[in-house]
Amino acid sequence: MRILLYNPDNGVTRNFMPHLWMFLLQALTPSGHEVVLIDGNAQPMDEEGIARYVREQNIGLVGIGAMTRMVAKAYRMADAVRAAGVKVVMGGPHVTELADEALGRDGGPRHADAVALGEADETWPRIVEDAVRGTLKEVYAPVDDFGQERKPSLQRFRGTKSSWSNSICSLAYCIRCSSAWAVVGERSGLFHWSPGAVARMAASFAR
Repeated sequence: MRILLYNPDNGVTRNFMPHLWMFLLQALTPSGHEVVLIDGNAQPMDEEGIARYVREQNIGLVGIGAMTRMVAKAYRMADAVRAAGVKVVMGGPHVTELADEALGRDGGPRHADAVALGEADETWPRIVEDAVRGTLKEVYAPVDDFGQERKPSLQRFRGTKSSWSNSICSLAYCIRCSSAWAVVGERSGLFHWSPGAVARMAASFAR
């Protein structure tokens, strides 16, 4: 199966930092499939263009990731792909928080055949195999035996100054809910770290 991973541009703000989620999912795709990557910031494309592309390139599955500022464009592109008869899986921070919106469960139009919540390291291979079998589920979530969200471990970075320094792009902390929003390599997410842990991490960057 040929798979397209597409990152939209919102048409207003250009994002010059590469969106690494596409490369991560490409690496996690089971063997036997071909993955094509398109970043809308580098290769602008409209609805007609993406519909024509998936038809001409015989694409069998499209994965679209978007943050809130890009989600309007993401939904339009997803609608065009689905109208062309190709299944769409959506993910990213916005869809993770508002999965019902993407699935049309909130009374609005449906934009995706399936959604991937949170980090897709574990769920992406299953999504691909389910798509091949024609058994896509609506929701894929990385959860543990207790139903709690499971995030990929960053344990291998601990104690290695160069790894942390080169991997963390940004860090923000909320004093109200004791949560930190971090961008670590290709990952971003809300991590519940104590103020002391955040302070120690920030101090380690300067050493």
